[in-house]
Amino acid sequence: MKKKFLLVDGNALIFRAFYSSYGRATLTTKSGIPTNAVYSFINMLMNIIEKNEYFCVKVAFDKGKKTFRHDKLENYKAGRAKTPSELVIQFPIVREFLTNANIEWFEVDNYEADDIIGTISQILESDAEAETHILTSDQDMYQLISDKTFVLSPQVGTSDLMVYTKEKLYEKWGVSPEQVIDYKGLRGDSSDNIKGVAGIGEKSAKELLQEFHTLENIYANIDKIKGAKQAKLIAGENDAFLSKEIATIYKDMNLGMINFNNTVINFEGLKDFFVRYEMNSLLKKYTSKTEVDLIDNKLDYKILNKWNFEFNDEINYIYLETLNDNYHTSAVIGLAISNKKGNFYYSFNSSEEVNIFNWNHSVIDEEFQSFLLNAKFKSYDIKKTIISLKKMGYKVMPQNFTYDMMIGCYVINSNVKSTFEQHLIMIDPSNELKTFDEIFGKGVKKTHLIDEKIKMDYLVNKVLIIKKYENEILSKLEENNQKSLYENIELPFSKVLIDIEIEGIEVDKLELKKQEDNILQLLTKIELEIKTDLSEYIDDDFNIASPKQLKELLFEKLKLPNYNKGSTDRETLDAIEDKHPVISKIITFRKYSKLYSTYLKGFEKFIHSDSKVHTIFNQTLTNTGRLSSSYPNIQNISVRDEEQKNVRKIFVTNENNTYLSFDYSQIELRVLADIVNEQRLIEIFSMNRDIHSEAARSIFNLTNEQEVSSDQRRVAKVFNFGILYGLSDFGLAKDLKISIPQAKEYIKAYYQAFPQILKFKEEVVKFGYENGYVETLGNRRRYIYELSNSNYMVKQFGERAAVNAPIQGTAADILKVAMINVFDNLRKNDLKSKMVAQIHDEIILLVKNEELEKVKKMVLETMKNAYNELLKISNKNRKALVELDINFSQANDWFNLK
Repeated sequence: MKKKFLLVDGNALIFRAFYSSYGRATLTTKSGIPTNAVYSFINMLMNIIEKNEYFCVKVAFDKGKKTFRHDKLENYKAGRAKTPSELVIQFPIVREFLTNANIEWFEVDNYEADDIIGTISQILESDAEAETHILTSDQDMYQLISDKTFVLSPQVGTSDLMVYTKEKLYEKWGVSPEQVIDYKGLRGDSSDNIKGVAGIGEKSAKELLQEFHTLENIYANIDKIKGAKQAKLIAGENDAFLSKEIATIYKDMNLGMINFNNTVINFEGLKDFFVRYEMNSLLKKYTSKTEVDLIDNKLDYKILNKWNFEFNDEINYIYLETLNDNYHTSAVIGLAISNKKGNFYYSFNSSEEVNIFNWNHSVIDEEFQSFLLNAKFKSYDIKKTIISLKKMGYKVMPQNFTYDMMIGCYVINSNVKSTFEQHLIMIDPSNELKTFDEIFGKGVKKTHLIDEKIKMDYLVNKVLIIKKYENEILSKLEENNQKSLYENIELPFSKVLIDIEIEGIEVDKLELKKQEDNILQLLTKIELEIKTDLSEYIDDDFNIASPKQLKELLFEKLKLPNYNKGSTDRETLDAIEDKHPVISKIITFRKYSKLYSTYLKGFEKFIHSDSKVHTIFNQTLTNTGRLSSSYPNIQNISVRDEEQKNVRKIFVTNENNTYLSFDYSQIELRVLADIVNEQRLIEIFSMNRDIHSEAARSIFNLTNEQEVSSDQRRVAKVFNFGILYGLSDFGLAKDLKISIPQAKEYIKAYYQAFPQILKFKEEVVKFGYENGYVETLGNRRRYIYELSNSNYMVKQFGERAAVNAPIQGTAADILKVAMINVFDNLRKNDLKSKMVAQIHDEIILLVKNEELEKVKKMVLETMKNAYNELLKISNKNRKALVELDINFSQANDWFNLK
């Protein structure tokens, strides 16, 4: 009976794991250790092991950047993109996982993972019972294929594996495994900087090897090869044999005693690992840990199809669940209530099937309606709760909702992911409720048609959790001096957002369709140009949007520098843009494709029957206090990019209304001047001078009479904003394309001109190290776990975040105070105008024409006073040192607001 062995290229797998989640929110522990690559690595590896029932598993890693191949070829693998620091940190954690799991792993100085795998596979060749599978994306490994050794090449994640046998390899390259090194000798490998023979491509290499079999035989018969091909081979002979030597995997390493016994995964040993790195889903999946599904396994609750006034109480805890995150369109799963009269699962007149919620409910339960209007409620995510109830036809008074567990937890620690389950773990790590996905499924499998008892228990337990931990959360807010931030800013701000989301933003469908058609025509034109330019390399069915096909085109057919292991992301394309004229067209094609799919066609599905989009403003997502938006994301439409800015034309109003835009000008720099008490900056702002020109005079030692050039002003602008985001001499030199010594001189001059900024940076970083967090003027905390990390680069990121958070967070606090006060003033003055959006530092209002002047005056005054209002709310006992400046514009569509 065959015993299957799995040999894993550890470096290749962890890179694939990292980039499979690249660009998304980084998964980290509470102490700031990134774990996204580790998490994906574990999932990928364990899935393969489980599916294929391997007898024995070994993992090989590269050790260090230099190997014996560098002695032969100095620039071997040179030019590859630098490994991201957040991935570098995770390599030792992956090794830690393998050790805990009882999976043997290897790394050897001066050798690569290829050589380790080559050596082990060579040993297994002599074992009659062994069948060896090599998991890698490295094509060099094809030379190890035999009748009993196969290469598994991941196509998508590791769920789709291409199995390379001798036959499959011949189908791909037209060579045998023994000829792979000869093939590499001729063609080279741009990803490793192996030259091969200049001018000999895939087709020629295959034909030569099919006729002459080996590189040595090709040169022994060089006289039989005619014309330009012969000339290229003669000129590249030394490169050919060196390339073959470099590509040859060494299979005779001394790895000591290798244990080829059955690999038994030590799940018990993984418990501590999963707990330490906070991988709760893997803890549940792979260990025998007993989880606590419910806070009370003997629940006592009544199931109500119709509300009864006898259950009314003055204070009530309420939890409403929707099937999807977009509660503007999602079906409601159910609702649970707890008060002194008992616990209730309420199904809104669904007498036949209590687990079905009719979203467009036609029958209003009058007693429940009365209950909503006359009682007080405490919940988790009151915005979702109130909007969902209103969508069902119920009148709800936001002022009746007095407590929000989600907002309370967010204020306490904004680093924690804003889900009910994660907030529960934050408050009580020992109390693990099953996740939403575990109960209702995820993706296309998500459904509320599950066991009725499980669903009702789940919702009732959630409402009991809200009730159980309320005092603990409020006490923690009090202890952190954050009660005022919670009560006077975040809680009332959620009610402002309710009004904004319900109002929505009108969309001109004709303009949207016009822009879609224009972009589609442009995409068709660019695609035709690309295919025409590359007709000798690609077929008519070539898909420019396919990373796989693009990778083959760029690095195998065009032989462009492969700096990033076959990646075709924007950073990689930018790095090789000057290597071939088609790259700029590919970049443009991608840009317009994203514009079409995300902001044009992508917006269609979010337009409601009222011809409006009702975006969700995420109040508890960012760790700086800023808002983000989704369904659709209207905050990501760049006004600096002309094509994206054009999208703003779709947001329109009718002839009775006008859009007003109020945008804080350079608010973060003004906050910086105030917080650090930098007198020169304060003076510049108070006299309405150009901050960038004034900074340029300091950096370049100019007198006030000397004119600042546009280049000098640009340099100063980089400084002024870079100072908030961790300006370094290396980063500055790269941005400005100057030397590092010159960058150091610029930085020195800047801090000499504004010494309080440097002092502030030193003090806030020191505070962060001592306390583990930094604060805004509104007492908003950002915990900087990275400062306690042993990795230098992670710690440096933490220092930059420590400097940025008080400034950006205070600006976010100011904006929230301004919006709360604008909202209150609109209502107090019985005005019909509405706020409809917040885009970064910009507030947009839909204003009745007859109210224009009144609203304009009120909003400008309110926004100017917001900084002092924030200082008052947070008991800072002082006035702002810098006056806020607001840009104003009005138009009938968003495009003309800027």
